[in-house]
Amino acid sequence: MDDEVDRLYGLPLDEFVGARDELAKRLRAEDRREEVDQVKALRKPPVAVWLVNQVARERELDVRRLLDAAETLRKAQASGSEEFAEARRDETHALERIAGAAREVARREGSGQAAVDKAMQTIRAAAATDEGRELLRRGRLTEELSPVGFEALSGLVPAASRSRKKKAPPPRRPSKQARDRVERLRKAEREAERAAERAEKEAARLREAAEAATTARARAEKELEG
Repeated sequence: MDDEVDRLYGLPLDEFVGARDELAKRLRAEDRREEVDQVKALRKPPVAVWLVNQVARERELDVRRLLDAAETLRKAQASGSEEFAEARRDETHALERIAGAAREVARREGSGQAAVDKAMQTIRAAAATDEGRELLRRGRLTEELSPVGFEALSGLVPAASRSRKKKAPPPRRPSKQARDRVERLRKAEREAERAAERAEKEAARLREAAEAATTARARAEKELEG
């Protein structure tokens, strides 16, 4: 059932209701009545939420980086850790990439900027709770979320900046070997991302070529028949 529901939320928005009802019909034929009720209760997501689910599936790496940054920010906020600034940079970078992906999906499907803005608001809010993070990872959100009370990604300053009475102990300076290893991994990650982007562009180009070839073939067959 989980796989079936995941599939539903990955479909084009105008196919959701038909696919949901078809799944319910199949479950009813198999006498799985309790699951039929669960499936029939699934709601078609709003456009902005559908955008979130599509981006979560297409940009898994960026979503994972955003959620990692959110967790680091939460811990740094509580302890006043100096990791806060670096986590904020990671968060900003991930959000920028996710917003770009959301705009691209919206253009592809004919949605406007308002839907993108609501999608980004929902993404920020989802990253604030355990349940929201799990739904975001799986691309299974069903409703728009509000960022009210969302401290972790709202730009709140770390605890050490708010209180001068308690100072966090100075962090241990990482070894040069550790810093070099982190830098190598970051470089490898950037190269992998660039390679993935190139692959996506090449795949899009090949899809367009295939569609053009199909159109040309169909036209040639029609001329041949005539």
